[in-house]
Amino acid sequence: MVQVVALVVAGIFLLVGGTVLSRASELDSREETIGELASASDERVEPGGEATVSGPVRVLEPASPTRTGPEPNRGDSAALWAWRVRQKENTPNGSRWRTAESELAVGEFAVDHSWDRVRVDATTLATDADGDPFDSPGLFLGDPETESYLGDLDPVNHFLERTGLASEDGVVSDLEFNVSVGGKTTMPDKYQATVVRDGDELVVRGELVETTDGYVLRGTDETPLAIAAGSLEEQREQVRSSVRLRRVAGGVFVGLGLLVAVLAVL
Repeated sequence: MVQVVALVVAGIFLLVGGTVLSRASELDSREETIGELASASDERVEPGGEATVSGPVRVLEPASPTRTGPEPNRGDSAALWAWRVRQKENTPNGSRWRTAESELAVGEFAVDHSWDRVRVDATTLATDADGDPFDSPGLFLGDPETESYLGDLDPVNHFLERTGLASEDGVVSDLEFNVSVGGKTTMPDKYQATVVRDGDELVVRGELVETTDGYVLRGTDETPLAIAAGSLEEQREQVRSSVRLRRVAGGVFVGLGLLVAVLAVL
């Protein structure tokens, strides 16, 4: 009986380790894509295959997000508007932030690449309320640019947020110094967003075709559309750190699983 329990525990360790290592592999692929986008040149592109363009955005028809947050926003010049509402909830192991609502609003826009103006067909990137745009495999936006609480913080949590200690990556992010009831906490929800506006720099990869209206970059099954904004080097380093952490954690779980399995058999 003890041997069976030990083998079950070993199996759980191996399953968790394999899952963590699989996620590390996915992030490794994401890091590779970021590197490819970061190395895009400003040479002229030719239609008929995969191409990467980079340059300032020119908004043709602004995006229309269903939610713009509590702060006034200039929505008339947005090419892309990615937003989400984060909610803090209790779990058996503490508390964590989760995405409660989200959206990627896409307008009509082009990118001025070298001497060419390339229109981007980004409709395939649009996600519904169940898809967090900041986790989308085709979007590389980094951390949200803006963040606003949808309620008032108590004094202690206000201090922790101001110092960064209780932010999502802070050292006490899993702690909450106020009353919580059931699965809900009294920490207010927060609205996070990144908006790509007219004139912002953008990198886009996809299939380039020539139409009667000029060049169009679009996504296909063979060449999915990839859009990046912000500091790609910073994003790459963040992903690289996550890959290293997950590889170490996954290796530890796999090692523990193998150790327990060997001890159970002996």
